[in-house]
Amino acid sequence: MRFLKKIFASKEVKAALGVLDELAYECNSQTFSLVREQVELAILEHPERFVSILKSQGRTPREKIYSMMEHVTGDYLECGSSDFYIHRGRLNPTGEQLLKIYNHIIDRMKEDGCISEEETQKQKSDIQDRIKEVG
Repeated sequence: MRFLKKIFASKEVKAALGVLDELAYECNSQTFSLVREQVELAILEHPERFVSILKSQGRTPREKIYSMMEHVTGDYLECGSSDFYIHRGRLNPTGEQLLKIYNHIIDRMKEDGCISEEETQKQKSDIQDRIKEVG
């Protein structure tokens, strides 16, 4: 069913899925699929809503994908699950991969002018602080 949704998707949805493909290539990590699945599902389950949000927020598909990926990855890192942590404040290899993905997305947001250098540093610092608190 997802296959058909992708074929008949709007140009905005196809552009968003292309950004996910691009990030998958850049991140080159099995863990990326964990995050991608959540974002892709949200888009494909409600494509009209996705397009509506883009228009109402005045965002490009790329900006929205970065934002969605940052939120999903951050949520996983903040959840404290043993799937991502060895013990409190210490990530396991999957958690480390999630952190690399998070940092890569934040860096891409900065490179593309979505956020400033100050915001980049704040985001990275905030996630490190939250990692120390959970797990």
